[in-house]
Amino acid sequence: MLAVAMQALHSLGVANPERNFIVASQGPLNEDGIPVVVLAKKTSFTLEEESAVKAHFERYKELAALYLPSQPGHNPFADLIASNDPYRFAQSYAYNVSPVTDNAPFFFFTLKAGQILGQQGRHGIDWKVNLGVLVLILVLVISLVAVLGFLILPLALQGARQSPLPLLYFVAVGLGYILVEIAFIQRFVLFLGHPTYALTVVIFLLMLSSGAGSLFSRRWLPRTEMAWMPLVLVILALLVDVFFLPGWLEAWVGLGLYSRIVVSGLLLAPLGFVMGMPFPTGLRALAAGPVLDVPSGATGADNAVEWAWAMNAAASVLGSVLAMVIAIQFGLTVTLACGVGAYLLALLLLPALHPRQA
Repeated sequence: MLAVAMQALHSLGVANPERNFIVASQGPLNEDGIPVVVLAKKTSFTLEEESAVKAHFERYKELAALYLPSQPGHNPFADLIASNDPYRFAQSYAYNVSPVTDNAPFFFFTLKAGQILGQQGRHGIDWKVNLGVLVLILVLVISLVAVLGFLILPLALQGARQSPLPLLYFVAVGLGYILVEIAFIQRFVLFLGHPTYALTVVIFLLMLSSGAGSLFSRRWLPRTEMAWMPLVLVILALLVDVFFLPGWLEAWVGLGLYSRIVVSGLLLAPLGFVMGMPFPTGLRALAAGPVLDVPSGATGADNAVEWAWAMNAAASVLGSVLAMVIAIQFGLTVTLACGVGAYLLALLLLPALHPRQA
């Protein structure tokens, strides 16, 4: 909290906020989990205000001053304020206490990368709070092993006599979709005011609009050679969102809830509409193209379509966990950019789906 407040004061033009903080705890910091309160002002604390705080400490003996403008003290809070650089302080501190931003709104993620899987830091409340991150990594590993064991390994052992590039197209589409969806859910939490609203609104809008796009793709993209059009539109729209969506949401966050839901629909529905087209268009191209000979009890184009469904579903499972790992480590903008990269890969793989001319 102190790091976030310091960065906020810096953004407001306060060059050195050493007199803008008062920090106190409920007793000395001699064990884990001691409650701490941070007082921060846009302007410096006056001598009268500091005297009032000291009088409060005299009245309640269980409170201990950790930082006062006139009595900085010697503890991590005082060291952070003295450094006047929360990012540099976080580099040398035992835990990740760098300021939290809207791009990476994971306030309770305080472990550094080396602490997640290593033995260092496996104690105290910090480790207990961050235990979910380890569970997330374990789920990613389990999902990866399952995909390798049930999909990739059978293909590798039994062998497909033709190129696997058509199936990789469906992997890229599934991965791109779920990366974008997870990034938007996280991004819209602040905008809509609650995780439940973000989860409900984003998934509903994307699923509904993507279903409509999938339905209309047969009529609007009758020739599979036109499948590049929705991919290009998705990539361009996502690039716009990467650079401009945070500013738009910040500008409109003051609207009422229903107005924000309408804005969400205007931002997400058109994108979801075109995101729903690449998968069914790719399936039609795969069914119409040269038969992909892949291991199964069935043969022919139907068999290839079944494997395309499986690969797309596997990519969605892996991508849902991978999206959170990327967001926690690198931020939501990078997660959305990875979604752009996945759709760009799908665009490059698209020629593999087209029927070959005799």
